[in-house]
Amino acid sequence: MRDIVLDLDGVCADFEGAFCKKFGWDNREFVKLERRYPECEEEIGWFSQASKTYRDLEVMDVGARIARFCENEKMDIHVVTSRPIYTTQTTGEWLKVNKIPFKYLSVTNGVKLGIIERINPLFIVDDLLNVVEPCASVGIPSFLIDHPWNQKEDLDGIIYRISSFDEFLAKYTAYFDF
Repeated sequence: MRDIVLDLDGVCADFEGAFCKKFGWDNREFVKLERRYPECEEEIGWFSQASKTYRDLEVMDVGARIARFCENEKMDIHVVTSRPIYTTQTTGEWLKVNKIPFKYLSVTNGVKLGIIERINPLFIVDDLLNVVEPCASVGIPSFLIDHPWNQKEDLDGIIYRISSFDEFLAKYTAYFDF
């Protein structure tokens, strides 16, 4: 099995940076954007639903380097991201323009877990605890990109917190016993 699952926002695409530039850098411990700025709920909704938001995101080095490493290792990269479905074409174009390798793209409005379980990947890379914890509980090694919204002291199972490509590589090689 050489399939891996890679998330986009918070892993390869800097949605957080774009959001914070527009709304501010407060309350980043909340993953739900509306909890950070409840008085801006409608404007946050428009921002989160706009195709332009996703087209203009900056690349995150850690995710881009992981994707290139996996491509070099002949792994099939499944990008599985939670975004509005109508951004699928924009998302694919963003990946190509930014030279993020992938073989398959799944854009879902909802829960990613079912898609990930069907793929049954060698490992996943994501930034959300509600994605990595269930994956780890069924034996899927999970690399968690470190962010303020995913801080938790005890990461049970096979969850590896990383903030750089070098950390990923060290934990990947240790886990897969190279």
